Amino acid sequence: MKNDPVLAALEKLDDIPLRTAEGRVQFVRALNAKSNLVVAKAAKLIGNALWLEMAVEVASALERFLEGAADKGCSAKLALARALNQLEYDGAELFLAGMKCVQQEPVWGGSEDVAAELRAVCAACLAGSVYPYKLRALVDLLADTEWPARAGAVRALAALGGDLATLLLRFKTLTGDPELEVFSDCLSGLLQLEGASALPLVLSFTGNRQPEEIRDTAVLALGESRRADAVAALTEMFGRTVDGDRRKCILLALATSRSEAASEFLEELIRTGTPLEKAMAAEVVKSVR
Repeated sequence: MKNDPVLAALEKLDDIPLRTAEGRVQFVRALNAKSNLVVAKAAKLIGNALWLEMAVEVASALERFLEGAADKGCSAKLALARALNQLEYDGAELFLAGMKCVQQEPVWGGSEDVAAELRAVCAACLAGSVYPYKLRALVDLLADTEWPARAGAVRALAALGGDLATLLLRFKTLTGDPELEVFSDCLSGLLQLEGASALPLVLSFTGNRQPEEIRDTAVLALGESRRADAVAALTEMFGRTVDGDRRKCILLALATSRSEAASEFLEELIRTGTPLEKAMAAEVVKSVR
């Protein structure tokens, strides 16, 4: 293990000075390394340092891996794409290629596409570009077979904003998704883009006729929005809800919002609620600290 050249190269990266001429030379060498792990760590360090002057070299490395350089687990491509997102690099053609990347690798009982998260990150990069047809590409990703890619498309649409992106999120919300995280991202995106106008739609998923997992996801999305009207809706909902598990979910959403109104409601419940309400409120407040 001590003589492992990859391990030695990984350790050496920590000692390279950032934002210096000598450091640039060494990081360029690292980005061109054969080991995908060395490239991935170099990209992470560059991105975290917001070293804008290295963006072109990072993009060149991503292009090399997209063209077929060995990258088990998609480690290098994913780290490079994340770095380019941090560096706000505008390279639409590169990101479009990343959004089409599929990398099947063997797992127990079959295979797995390990590039789904890469497609999601490239979608975020594309949303920040000047590419005029980004919506078209994001719509295609909404129908991806892997849920992390679909979730990435939803988040990218929320970041992009505008009427068309909002309508796409509404359509995706109403037609549903088998993965709850995608549905949650849709609700959060709508609350972010539409504000009060999205509240009736989100609240419609909290009704008694909805499956429990859909109901709870909508409740938690209201809390995560941290909107005053969403907090007001949650406090009103708590007052008319009888089921203990649902009440606890509502309290968790309120605690997650971390708003002043929600904090005051929880504190009052701890002081004056029933023994069960006091215990539930205290538990959720403790869980989010």
